[in-house]
Amino acid sequence: MFRKIKDDFWMLRRSGRNILVFELTYKLAATAVFYPIAILIINLVMKAAGAKYLTNEYIIRIFKNPVSWIVMLAAVVIFVFYCIYEMSFLAACFELKRQQCKASVLEIAFTSLKRMKRLINIRNLPLIFFYFISILAINVTMLGSLVLSEKTITAFRIYVINGPAIVKAGLAAAVIVVYTIVIMGVYSFNICVLEGDNFRTSYRQSASTVRKHFLPTLMSLILYNLAILAVIILFYVIITAVLFAGVKILNMAYMGSAIYLSVLKNIRIGIRILLLYLAVPISYTMISRMYYYYSDPKEIDYVVIRIKSKFFRLQRMIYFLILIMSIGLNSFYVVRTFNKNPFESIAIFHETKITAHRGSSIKAPENTMAAFELAVENMTDFIELDVQLTSDNVPVIMHDRSLYRTTGVNAKVSELTYSQIRELDAGSYFGKEFAGEKVPSLEEVLRFVKGKARLNIELKSGDTVYTADKVAELIQKYDMQNDCVITSFDYNMLKRVKELTDDIQVGYILSIAYGDFYSMDDVDFFSMNASFLSKQIVDAIHNSGKQVYAWTVNNATSIKNLTNKGVDNIITDDPVLARETIYSRDTSETLVNMAKYVFNQ
Repeated sequence: MFRKIKDDFWMLRRSGRNILVFELTYKLAATAVFYPIAILIINLVMKAAGAKYLTNEYIIRIFKNPVSWIVMLAAVVIFVFYCIYEMSFLAACFELKRQQCKASVLEIAFTSLKRMKRLINIRNLPLIFFYFISILAINVTMLGSLVLSEKTITAFRIYVINGPAIVKAGLAAAVIVVYTIVIMGVYSFNICVLEGDNFRTSYRQSASTVRKHFLPTLMSLILYNLAILAVIILFYVIITAVLFAGVKILNMAYMGSAIYLSVLKNIRIGIRILLLYLAVPISYTMISRMYYYYSDPKEIDYVVIRIKSKFFRLQRMIYFLILIMSIGLNSFYVVRTFNKNPFESIAIFHETKITAHRGSSIKAPENTMAAFELAVENMTDFIELDVQLTSDNVPVIMHDRSLYRTTGVNAKVSELTYSQIRELDAGSYFGKEFAGEKVPSLEEVLRFVKGKARLNIELKSGDTVYTADKVAELIQKYDMQNDCVITSFDYNMLKRVKELTDDIQVGYILSIAYGDFYSMDDVDFFSMNASFLSKQIVDAIHNSGKQVYAWTVNNATSIKNLTNKGVDNIITDDPVLARETIYSRDTSETLVNMAKYVFNQ
């Protein structure tokens, strides 16, 4: 096994510089081109369907449309040709190294393109579908890492493992047939590209070679996937050890599981992207090594098309221009995605956000800087807080009209000046360690959270619209229009905010769901009592182009159920529990339990 892996790396190393330069540019350029095209296609599909949010059920209905199948077929063809050109370049690199022929990246790229044109004819039509299936089947470990999730595992358990015997037998037969076809034709691309035969002849020649060396070929494919799996597992083990040690050293065990699952989620995304980029070059290197080892390739007439020196400098400049533009565009996409997920309107790419209700109010006094600081420390996405005006019109953070419950002073917020309220103790009621906590102003909170978390600012019903004016003014002062949302039970408050600026999102708070409220103007989302949220209501709100926030949810079962329903934002007193619950959905139960054991949770 190790010798074969060593041979694969030896082939890559010999052609390393050309392959590295090509792969870097090719993948970056492809991402730069196809990323906006994918977004455009999704937007066009949604516009044609008259939908503003694609639920899983709606996606299934779309796939029943013949036009969708045409689009998918076109996507498959483009993907296959993208992979075929990549494999043509790799085949050229390996063959030229075998011939000890030196060539530049541009010369190999140009020659590969010319060679690839020979493959595009009616006799090679089956090649498109064969290589699409082959790329997926050969890279079974990488494919598994991309599609495995709680939903797919549950579906497999329900419909296959616990399903009727005929389903199991049918699936087993299909797998055997597909892998037999793929394995028998595993060398056909090398033969097709390098030896110039059509697909049918190449497949027959490949099958003849495989029959003579079936077991070694099969074992190489199995060992290749096991090696990839071993690398992934080793990487996870190292990351897990580093995270466990880091959390212990930083004395953050109380939220260790949340940190671990949060980091693991981002690492999982990174690994999936990396595997997606590496699948073709690594697997094709392994296949090429077997092709040269097990087959007896006839004299290969592979001649490089040389680029004249007077054109070489120009083409090199074009290459660097493409590389720089690709890096710039991809950097722009990454930054833009961090600000707003362009695929947020698609259920399968949806990510539920977490809002700390009045800060981390389960561990610190509500609506105080201590609660807000802890919420940021707990990696919450949003902090929910309540704003009222003092008698001298300063927006301060307080939920109740009366100050009595949290400060012990029997007076209303609107009856005292800001300087008087600053003298009150808003922490002692919660615990002695919080004695001296002040009632913060909204401006103080905005300064603190900027760049750390987003705010969900609730305006109290019954207040004058002047409250909305003051809050919007402060948000604009600190340029936090994209970092704050404003909510209220009072629709007039929200309308006032929209009159002042359209840059701040507003949400209408509902205790119960009734009537046709989905189409309300001047509302970007609905903040609803979690008890009244059904899947049908969530889907209806999404299809109206609006988001759904659920309040106030403090147990793991409810959090998981709401996440499964597609709720966009969960408002909770315990953001650590919420993050653990949401991120554990797509994480092995063994890893979750191990994290809880290590951190004594």
